[in-house]
Amino acid sequence: MSDPSHSSDKIDNSTEPHYFQWGLTAFCVIVASVLVFYLLGWLPFIWTLFKKLVGILGPFIFGFVMAYLLLPIFNGMYRRIQPRLSVKMKNGTRFAKGLCSILTLLIGLAIIGVLLWMVLPQLVASIITLLGSMDIYLTEISNWVAGFFKDNPALERNFLQLYEEFSDQMIGWIQGITPRLVELMSGVKNTVSLLFDFLIGIIISLYILNSKDTFCAQAKKVIYGVMRVDHANRVMSRVSHVHRVFGGFITGKLIDSFIIGVLCFIGVALMKIPYAVLISVIIGVTNIIPFFGPFIGAIPSIILIAVISPIKAVYFGIFIIVLQQFDGNILGPKILGDSTGLSSFWVMFAILVFGGVFGFVGMAVGVPIFAVLYSVATEFFNNLLKKRGLSTDTNAYRGPKRIDPDTFEFVETKDNIPPVSKKERRRADQAQENKKK
Repeated sequence: MSDPSHSSDKIDNSTEPHYFQWGLTAFCVIVASVLVFYLLGWLPFIWTLFKKLVGILGPFIFGFVMAYLLLPIFNGMYRRIQPRLSVKMKNGTRFAKGLCSILTLLIGLAIIGVLLWMVLPQLVASIITLLGSMDIYLTEISNWVAGFFKDNPALERNFLQLYEEFSDQMIGWIQGITPRLVELMSGVKNTVSLLFDFLIGIIISLYILNSKDTFCAQAKKVIYGVMRVDHANRVMSRVSHVHRVFGGFITGKLIDSFIIGVLCFIGVALMKIPYAVLISVIIGVTNIIPFFGPFIGAIPSIILIAVISPIKAVYFGIFIIVLQQFDGNILGPKILGDSTGLSSFWVMFAILVFGGVFGFVGMAVGVPIFAVLYSVATEFFNNLLKKRGLSTDTNAYRGPKRIDPDTFEFVETKDNIPPVSKKERRRADQAQENKKK
């Protein structure tokens, strides 16, 4: 016969770990809350330190971006040159890397130089002409409004008063910002810093292109050294996915935007719309931003054209709509494909969030960054579902269905009442019988 006191001691001992875990969890939550509150006070210092670090690493960031954008050219050239040189020379592979790196960099600089030579003079001339003719354009608008409202003197007087205030503010803003821009562009310190970052970035990009295989091998060595093999392989797969999403999206979007800019210039030139180069550059650059880019570029362009010719502004708006439909339905899918795997809702979400935090750069790269985060979250929750023996297909969860607790299969529900397990049903039946007794 067992001792009751002994059995009660066993029960008390079995419950001790339960209270210990709750106490440890509460302690960890309190410590984490204190740390978060402490870090919030240091956020301004951390942000200042981060900006300073980014400024120091500016040449490396510039070099990495340049090398990453030129990587497709390097890979295509290396695949053709390396086999031939490795047969003819003892160190053919090493020589092929150096040769392809130099040629790729020269091609990139040549493309940038040609674009600047073609666009920059006309762009500067268009901006100078626009600023110099702003008074004339504002006077023309004022006369047009006066003729439009000649039958309603009171409305005309109120509108012209508002318009004169707006035009005075606009002229004052232009006159005030122009000397600042000139002073900023002529600043010795900024110019020297920019040239330094550019030149050092070119050298760094050359090293990255020439030694990218070595850098990748060293990174793999470190990852396999600090992680288990299965975890390391998962990291490798994730990095490959990031490279595929970023490389496909950014490179494809740059090509797509360049083609749209050229097509816009051809269309604007055929319609004899003024400031063709300036407008085409605006449309091409803003087209880098997914979804909202064409509208962001079209609005100031339409306003600029409407100052000179309202009817041509209407023609230009129709042309942009047609061009955007061509880009969104034909050209964009042909170049980009489904590189991100995001729906239109998440594309808008990524653009607004990252654009609000990081500005134009965030709007340009926010979509691929969010696509990577979205894929990581999807994989994480799919793994949780697989561990519980549940389906990972989103379509399986559509409609008024619930998962049966016994079979883990979807079943139809009545009156939105979720299914219960056999154990819970037995308890309910037993409760009903007790009530009857």
